[in-house]
Amino acid sequence: MPKATKPAVRDSQFLPSSTFILDNGAFSMKAGFAPSLPLADADTLKRCHAVQNSLARTRDKRTYVAAQQDNISQWSEAIFRRPVERGQLVNWEAEKEIWDCSFFDEKTAHTDLFVKEPDSTTLILTEAPNTMQALQRNADEIIMEEWGFGGYARIVGQSLNAYNDLHPLFGETDRSPSLETHPRAQECLLVVDSGYSHTIITPLYNGVPIQRAIRRVDLGGKHLTNLLKEVVSLRYFDLHQDTKIVNDIKEDVCFVSSNYKMDMEQTWKGNTARWRKSEKTAPPTLEDKADNDGSMDIDKPSSLSPPCPVPDPPGLIDYVLPDGFRIPRGFSRSHDPLTHRKQKRQANEPSSASGVGDEISMTLGSERFSIPEILFTPSDIGSRQPGIAEAVMQSLSVLPPALQATLLSNILVVGGNARMKGFVRRVQDELRMLAPVEYEVRVRAMEDPVTSTWLGGARMAGNREVVRKIGVSKEEYAEFGSGWVGRRFAAVGR
Repeated sequence: MPKATKPAVRDSQFLPSSTFILDNGAFSMKAGFAPSLPLADADTLKRCHAVQNSLARTRDKRTYVAAQQDNISQWSEAIFRRPVERGQLVNWEAEKEIWDCSFFDEKTAHTDLFVKEPDSTTLILTEAPNTMQALQRNADEIIMEEWGFGGYARIVGQSLNAYNDLHPLFGETDRSPSLETHPRAQECLLVVDSGYSHTIITPLYNGVPIQRAIRRVDLGGKHLTNLLKEVVSLRYFDLHQDTKIVNDIKEDVCFVSSNYKMDMEQTWKGNTARWRKSEKTAPPTLEDKADNDGSMDIDKPSSLSPPCPVPDPPGLIDYVLPDGFRIPRGFSRSHDPLTHRKQKRQANEPSSASGVGDEISMTLGSERFSIPEILFTPSDIGSRQPGIAEAVMQSLSVLPPALQATLLSNILVVGGNARMKGFVRRVQDELRMLAPVEYEVRVRAMEDPVTSTWLGGARMAGNREVVRKIGVSKEEYAEFGSGWVGRRFAAVGR
């Protein structure tokens, strides 16, 4: 009798009911066990923990793995090693060390993340769309042979967002409640995932990606951090070796402008409008004095009013840099012109050397919004890629008009960049200008766009029928091998 090429129809009992969701991002991992019973989203998210997906080596030659980086106080000149590059998991040597420390070592793993018995656990792992087959096979073999999970599912991360309760988000209050026993995927959803390595546009139909319409813009949070690093190092302090500090600056103060030209004019120091000229405050010119007095005595300084200090333009903030001692992490505060001028004077005085207790700050203006602008106008840095809105329209252009209209009215933005103030509004405004006038455009984001994918996976895990459909058991892997598993996951994703 010939060997079967595919397993018989299986029941969910073949997969362990304990389900571990791992959204393996390039910057951080979002991980946790799915609840065994339906819970409100807020309660479910308490099970989700964000862990740094990197190894860090500090100036004192010490190495910190994943969550151990929380113990670092001196970030200056720290270097990072990341297993995920350009959205692809390419370094399993580093990833294994991170996973072992974060999930499988009882001494170092968080209590809520410790996987005590992998053979009694089903792992749901996210991946980027169109991941190379060789990398997929490496992941399948290492996960099943190194840790031996009882069940395993590798799925495109963006598709998990379709299982979130999105009806209230889009104003559809007459739909089913959020505490569903068997959550189902939203029928039509377009996910804009702007993360660390890139921005991916993924149209979904019943939770399945439409492969031919997936588009990728190779700009993400990493590029924003690197650009900000260059700008700050040129204008203020040399922070080329301080990636973590610059990344904190980006997360704390950057925003997406809804009117780039106006914001640039307000923060431009050469703009005369910033003076807020009035008859009471504007200093008289030499011509004014000549007209008023009929003559001028240029030998008397008192004949002219004292120079009026030019006010700083609006939109400025001060960012205090960490010192590794009293200030472990930088922070922003309202701009204080007096403090700023005092620091500039002290910097020019050799006798006023800065002590450990002194604050070192810089004033940021246009940097706050000009850096994120490259996500929408990549031509600003000489890139020929489309911006996010253009990429969305390119994605929709290969789909039928009826589906285009539905997807335009159901756009969800996720990823770390979506946390920036103004991001959702900018995507909405630009798509409204590009889309046909008869189409409705609705762009929304979850309360926390970073954990949105994990939450969708946790909700999907509550539907054992779906988990049975997309997952494979340890016994099936042992019987059919990694090649069969790869083909099965590929078939599920179509």
